[in-house]
Formats: sequence, structure tokens, C-alpha cells
Amino acid sequence: MPVLVPAVTGQVASGLARSLRAQGVPVRALARDRARAEVAVRDVELLVGPLDDAELLARALDGVEVAFLSVGTDPRQTELEKAFIDAAAASGLPHLIKLSTIDTAPDSPNPVGRWHAEIEQHLVRSGVPHTILRPAYFTTNLLRTAAPSIAAGGSWAGTSPTGRIAMIAPADISAVAATLVLDPALRGRTYELTGPQARTLPQLAVVLGELLGREITYTPTTAETMRNAMTARGVPGYYAEVALGIDRSVEAGLHARVTTTVAELLGREPLDAATVLTAHLPAFTGAPA
Repeated sequence: MPVLVPAVTGQVASGLARSLRAQGVPVRALARDRARAEVAVRDVELLVGPLDDAELLARALDGVEVAFLSVGTDPRQTELEKAFIDAAAASGLPHLIKLSTIDTAPDSPNPVGRWHAEIEQHLVRSGVPHTILRPAYFTTNLLRTAAPSIAAGGSWAGTSPTGRIAMIAPADISAVAATLVLDPALRGRTYELTGPQARTLPQLAVVLGELLGREITYTPTTAETMRNAMTARGVPGYYAEVALGIDRSVEAGLHARVTTTVAELLGREPLDAATVLTAHLPAFTGAPA
């Protein structure tokens, strides 16, 4: 039976789909954009349409043994994931693996953490057998939050100068999800996933400087200054609040704890931030990838 991967163009979802296909597991994928999906994954059964299309979800879930739910940050994320869970319950889905976040809580300082708490509660109430993955901050987030500014001027700014982050590579989350798909005995739990080391963002600036061969700095700023700067760049208001919320979580230490979960599940150490960033150095110089 196929594994269903909706929102397959996401970093973790596409990595999972590629990993499963490499191991001969059939994958059924859902995407809103056919062209993007065909770039992200190959050799999958692809269904195209919105995640709030009940008929599409019923077709997608038909005959599926495991589904992986990972909707990217979106103002409708709670609504879309709840709709998927409801469709999964109606179809009798045997198991759902849900991607959440390590700062998930009803009172999380991060809006996305509050969204995931609501979705997780809905999942529990739905009765669908499930596994929850709660990863820390993605190392590749720096490609969006820091790389453009570093390429332009050798520094970036934010509101979390002292919080430590056990950054994790999305590829490791995909690998963990694939392991859970292939081994039902590991399912039915909540896993907190982190990288091997917790660093502050100023410490990450030093790492980037060593990789790039020049000085890189992280400059503390205020939430108001950061919000105004994002507004000036045309960043949607909801996303600016998410970015500030992530900084609040980081500064509160919610991404600092290092777990051994990835090593235990994969039989190897998780990828360190320096290893991941080395693969993306052109983004920090402005050079073509």
C-alpha cells in the first residue's frame, strides 16, 4: 500500500518521499502546484489540488497505510491540518505521522507552537492512531532569515541573541519519518528531534565566518525594528509575527535542549549545523548555487 505525503513540496515532506522511493516504497503525493511537485519529487503517484478539497482527500487516502502530515507555515495551517485529520478519521487511516515543533504548547510564545498544540489536541480527539515529531529550529531557516543580509553586508539581526538552539537538518527529520514508516514498532509516540549541539546565534555567526573566511556578526535588535523592517520588505504580517514568535521561543530556551533521539532512531549522529551550512555557502555570498 502507498504512503501518502501531502504538501510534498515542503523540505521534510519531499525528503521523505525521495527516501521512501529510494527504498522501493510506493508514494502517493499531494500538491497544489504540479510543476513545483514534479521538481521536488519523481516517480510518485501525484494528485494535484488544495488540501481543503474533501473529494480529493478521500481519493488520496483510499488504500493508504500511513500518511505524513506536514503543512508549511500558513495562516490556514490549523484549518487545513484539522481537515486532513478529519478525512483520515473518516477513511479509517491506520496511522498518521504528524510534523509538529519542539515549542508546541497552548501557551507557546511562538504562534506556530500554539497552532500545533491545537492540531495535536484535535488529532488525539479524532482517534486516528498517530506519531508526533517535534523538531527544533531547522538549520536551513538561516537561508531565509540570515543569508540575504549576510551576502549583502556580513551580518544579520534578530531579537534572540542569548537563546541556544539545537538546530536540526530537515534531512534528518525526513530520515526519521522514513524509519517510522518502515518500522511500525517505533510508532505511537512523541519524538523530540534536535541536532547534536546547541549554539546561540552569535556563535553560529562565528561558525559561518569560519566557513566563509570573513567576519560575520549577529546584531541584537528590537521586535519593533524587526517588524518594521519586514513590513518594508513586503513580508506578510502573519509571517512577521511568526518570525518574532520563533525568536521569543529561542530566547526562552525552548529550542536549547539536545536530545539523542535522532541518533537512537537512525544509528548515526544528526548532522551538525556546520555540515549543513557548508552545503549552502553560495546563499551566504550571493553567488549562484
